Amino acid sequence: MERLIKALDTFKDKKVMVIGDIMLDQYLYGSTERISPEAPVPVIKFKRQDNVPGGAGNAAKNLISLGAQVYLVGLVGNDQNRELLIESLKHERINTDGLVIDISRPTIIKQRIVSGNFFQLLRVDYEDSRNVSGDVQESIVSYITNKASDVDIVLVSDYGKGLINKSIVDSAMTLFRQKNIPVIVDSKHNMNLFTGATLMTPNMKEAKRFAGTEGSVEEVGKFLVDKYNSNFLITRGSEGIALFERNGDTSYFSSKKKLVVHDVTGAGDSVAAVSALCLASGLDFKETANIANITGRIVVQKPGTSTLTVAELKEVLMISQINMSRKKVDKVWGSEDWIVNYEQSNYCGKRLILNKGYQCSIHYHKIKSEVFYINKGLVLMQAYGKEKLMTPGDSLLIEPGTKHRFIGLSDAEIIEFSSHHKEEDSYRDEPSGKIDDVTFNSYMERYAEEMKK
Repeated sequence: MERLIKALDTFKDKKVMVIGDIMLDQYLYGSTERISPEAPVPVIKFKRQDNVPGGAGNAAKNLISLGAQVYLVGLVGNDQNRELLIESLKHERINTDGLVIDISRPTIIKQRIVSGNFFQLLRVDYEDSRNVSGDVQESIVSYITNKASDVDIVLVSDYGKGLINKSIVDSAMTLFRQKNIPVIVDSKHNMNLFTGATLMTPNMKEAKRFAGTEGSVEEVGKFLVDKYNSNFLITRGSEGIALFERNGDTSYFSSKKKLVVHDVTGAGDSVAAVSALCLASGLDFKETANIANITGRIVVQKPGTSTLTVAELKEVLMISQINMSRKKVDKVWGSEDWIVNYEQSNYCGKRLILNKGYQCSIHYHKIKSEVFYINKGLVLMQAYGKEKLMTPGDSLLIEPGTKHRFIGLSDAEIIEFSSHHKEEDSYRDEPSGKIDDVTFNSYMERYAEEMKK
């Protein structure tokens, strides 16, 4: 886990080239209160318009949100919408030097009409998907060639809108192989062009289409690896992610809990962006797939083409680590329920169930400090050379090096808060066990009056 956290911290040092179909996601928000008299359709009363980068622009936006530096390469038209797209990219702090104007086509727009905040009524697409050629193609290849030496990794975001063709891909892939630059491919159209890429990230529907089969995810994944000589990370919606590696390994990462899915728009861009940064930061494919799976769980629970941050990823990783540390340990005197034992933040929490007439060992810790809080029952604490009867609501700090023991005068529940627990930091003088009747009765007589209070 510490390795993953450290990798996330290096995202800010990475430079990523994003090559792909750039588009403007435009949202027209309004309210619907009546049906049109002209046709049986709702009338939208316009309220506001939002313009955000889409397609490869959304992949770049995700990378920026995660702290990376991005070189975005793609096409725009010579029109007013180009200015709206460039404005939205600059708002996200995305460098636009790699945008090439193609006067023969419009800037791609996906215009969505939305009622309220979430209910999409209609989408209108403005695009020309002819393959790029001529001087425009040369300008694209020239920019890629000039910037390749400056980047750590390349992400191709192919929506089949005309930029990604065989000539551009052959030139670029040859260059990237020569410079040993990893290439991540998120292609919805031209996967055949990317044989030998470092990693491909299709969703399950796309993977089946590229494999030409409706077989199981395992059959599809292994077929794709053999066909394209690439590693494959297949996103499976609520079922999580499946990873198929060239070395023959197969790994599955589940969503672990039921998700409240608001919008899957752009989720593939987020997964591809995070995968690129993970690999650029030195993580292996399994570690990358784990974080990519977490990414998918986060972004589908947000509306629209959403991004995420390193802080969000860290939070989910930490929660995952906390949940993994939970376990129940049976003891001679009862049991311990480990609520959390988190080394990175140096804290531990346990729920101790202490049975009447039993005692833990006399022990101490050289490093660990702890606080015992009595939640239920009567506990006799022996520490600092003294005895203390503790009742619900009482607490006691045990400092490092202090020998101590707790004794159950009744069935009891103790909450322990402490610094990170390491078993090798426990030193025992006497074992745990059942108290003999004579000793137990002497305790009961000694504290009879206090127990009445």
